[in-house]
Amino acid sequence: MKRWFVLIFLISIFLIPAYADDLTTDSSLNQNLTVPLEMVSALDRITGEISDELAVIKEQNRISAESLRTISISGDDATSVLERKLETVPYGHSSLIISPDNIITAAAPTRYSGLIGTDLSYQPETRFANEKQEPVISNIFYLEEGFYGISISYPIFSEDDEYLGYTDITIRPEEFFRPVIGPFTEQTGYEVFILQTDGMTVYETDEVEIGRNVLTDPIYDTPEMRNVSHAVLEHEDGTVIYTFWDKNWKRQVPRQAIWNTLSLDNQEWRVAVVRNLEEAERQKGAGDRELGPDNLNASLTDLTQFVQDAAIFARTAGQESACDSFNNLSGPYVSGDRYIFAYTMNSTTLALPYQLGLLGKERPDLFDVNGFAIMPALIDTAVKGGGFMYGVYPNPDKDFQNLLKIYYIEPVDSDWFIGSGLYIPWITAEFGSDEIHALIGRVKQAVSHAEKVGKEQAIMDFNDLNQSFADGGSYIFAYGYDGTTLALPHQPELIGTNRMNFTDVYGVPVIYLEKRAAERGGGFVYIVYYNPDSGNNELKLCYVLPAGEDWFVGSGIYLGKGIT
Repeated sequence: MKRWFVLIFLISIFLIPAYADDLTTDSSLNQNLTVPLEMVSALDRITGEISDELAVIKEQNRISAESLRTISISGDDATSVLERKLETVPYGHSSLIISPDNIITAAAPTRYSGLIGTDLSYQPETRFANEKQEPVISNIFYLEEGFYGISISYPIFSEDDEYLGYTDITIRPEEFFRPVIGPFTEQTGYEVFILQTDGMTVYETDEVEIGRNVLTDPIYDTPEMRNVSHAVLEHEDGTVIYTFWDKNWKRQVPRQAIWNTLSLDNQEWRVAVVRNLEEAERQKGAGDRELGPDNLNASLTDLTQFVQDAAIFARTAGQESACDSFNNLSGPYVSGDRYIFAYTMNSTTLALPYQLGLLGKERPDLFDVNGFAIMPALIDTAVKGGGFMYGVYPNPDKDFQNLLKIYYIEPVDSDWFIGSGLYIPWITAEFGSDEIHALIGRVKQAVSHAEKVGKEQAIMDFNDLNQSFADGGSYIFAYGYDGTTLALPHQPELIGTNRMNFTDVYGVPVIYLEKRAAERGGGFVYIVYYNPDSGNNELKLCYVLPAGEDWFVGSGIYLGKGIT
């Protein structure tokens, strides 16, 4: 939940029995305030969908626990049970088996096999699950897998009902909740946050705040914010008025949050929907600069020059003076939806003229609506020396509507970089959640196949046009981390060649960005690439996962059209 500043020193709290559609209060500021029915129904729908997704995970955990009743909780058979379970849960990040004495005895996928034998007794969440010996949804905590996540666990009992430990599925909140919440926030303009009752942020539309405690974290240390936080945490449902930055961190506006409580097993989460109480101010754009497919290449040339000139200015003027100019809405570096942004190499925001509330904040977990990790890709591109990449980002000239954007990045020096981009309004680049689920599942199945049959046989299978791995535009591809092409069934002439320096038609380094995503544990990448179903170059959302220490696999969804 964002730092909340109260509209007045006495915050107005309304408990909402049965979600009454017309709320009243003695406060003159709120005498005409109502909670929109669509906001109430949206809250119920989001809470219900999250419950349904958690129930699916619980059921898959139960099935795996039943399978483990008759086999050892360690070894290949146990690992196979975990692998099969993960194949059925698109946003399951990992799965472990924990013995009663808190030792990891099995782990999947194989990149976490090194955790086997690790003693987790230091983790209160692990001890709690073993003490309860029943289904548990943990609090958010820093996992041995290396991220803030949640462990959803299920006990394992032998055929003689002896407690053998538990198995779990771990989720990364930003990956798990985004498919449910992301489409809603895009359609309505509302925001969503989820809190544990101890104040820890399980999910926030501004994902950098996940894992922070609204009661203890220094960034929330204002009396007003504490009052609002306590109000939400101490009531199972209600609504509150406060003032804070709008969702684009452009200006502070009056806001209203309505929340209820999701209870499942031992866990209680406060789930809230937030709206602005006044219309967002539309930024005036430069009407004389119309971008279209016919002049895209010329515009990309102009974009490159614009960023390179700004980088020269930044090296000459210094970081502080340059960023003052970049953040000046009336200055030479802002014109409608074309502007210079700047970040340090550790993701701290230095310049973002239409979202000044984000200045000074770190944004390592900046993702777009399709799950693409924008910030890591920006940094990777800068470290590589600069260049082009794609992403979906709010357009300030179109009421912050999410649009496809071609970025050009330039490092200023080893400490920070700048960039700008062209929005592509004629391309709708938001992919359906069912398509994305299927994509992730397809790649996970390919990894699982490689683990079962070995690298050599798997690569042969991926290249076999008679197998399902080479099914038209849904084909599986594979590369070594050195760039060597291992599997590309519809372009067999490229197998064995090194494509690390390959770029698409707009200069985006395809294999490099896919490799970097795989090295981070997996993720999405946008490219423009040949579609074997149509024979054309089309925009493609790829998902990649590491398949071993030296190679990765992936697949993609084609949009069905090119950018031009």
